[in-house]
Amino acid sequence: MTAEHVVDTAERDAALHGGMPVPSEIAPGVWTLPTEFPSKGQPLRYTLSYVLTDAAGGVHLIDPGVDTDANWQRLEEHLAALGRTVADIRTVLVTHLHFDHVGMGARVRAASGAEVVLHRLEQAAIDGEFGGADPERFDRWGVPASRRDELARVTEERFAKAQITADRLVEGGTRLELGGIRLEVIWTPGHTYGSICLREPERKLIFTGDHVLPLLNPGLGLGGPTPSNPISDYLDALGRVAGFDDHQVCPGHGYRFFGLRARCDKLGAHHARRTAEIAEVLDRLDRPSVWQVASQLYWSLGWENLSHYLLDSALAQVEMHIDRLGRTAETERAA
Repeated sequence: MTAEHVVDTAERDAALHGGMPVPSEIAPGVWTLPTEFPSKGQPLRYTLSYVLTDAAGGVHLIDPGVDTDANWQRLEEHLAALGRTVADIRTVLVTHLHFDHVGMGARVRAASGAEVVLHRLEQAAIDGEFGGADPERFDRWGVPASRRDELARVTEERFAKAQITADRLVEGGTRLELGGIRLEVIWTPGHTYGSICLREPERKLIFTGDHVLPLLNPGLGLGGPTPSNPISDYLDALGRVAGFDDHQVCPGHGYRFFGLRARCDKLGAHHARRTAEIAEVLDRLDRPSVWQVASQLYWSLGWENLSHYLLDSALAQVEMHIDRLGRTAETERAA
């Protein structure tokens, strides 16, 4: 395919104009389950969770959403409409460690005995094997004192809400057999280090979590410290999924679409432009801070409107681009 094609216009309209889409059967035995994202400081209103049913009566969840009573009720009501209950859930598959995806995983497991599945590197990040929060980053970025408490809360919230110990750890290339449903694990680092996509070859579905989204350029490096540059990891990982262009893309936010290769090309081009823009700013300014570089760039919401998660992500990615350029020594730390 040469362009992106929307699968469900109502789902797209909800993403563009507010509100939440309704659950939808996207293939035999596979449904979307939009779950509310009650968090301030970012544009997301819901997570697209997915419900898969197998021939033996089992239920399998992909990214069960933020753990709230309202979302739990949504899950119960949706399963009841399918003639199932929470007790029928056999597996919770998590694409990455963020609380709007891990979400109700522990609660579902406690109620059903379901097996929680996570990439090995994502569990390592949750367990702090790559190091914890980076307390020096505000100095390194040159963040004004008036904005530091705001950004400190971002890291605290992100990891406090993502504590879980998986029952099964997987790698890229793992094949999962879930009551007759076959899923292939594709390791797609970038957004977080252990981020995965899940491919269902029989019905040609690919569940992309936050790796590929239809409207947003996913934030990168948002899972804690990593041993490699998340932007480089992300660009490599786009190539691992772009070839599944005949698959329906089932993302974690936004709406479903066809045209995976075209979307991957756009995402790659965005980062190429951003790298060039940052190089131009470094050429023009004398030893700027990361904050000063970021303030010179175009942001869709406007630099002055970035806060909380969005501001933290913006600064982190600017630093990653500078690192990829090999020009970290040209930036200035805060006094």
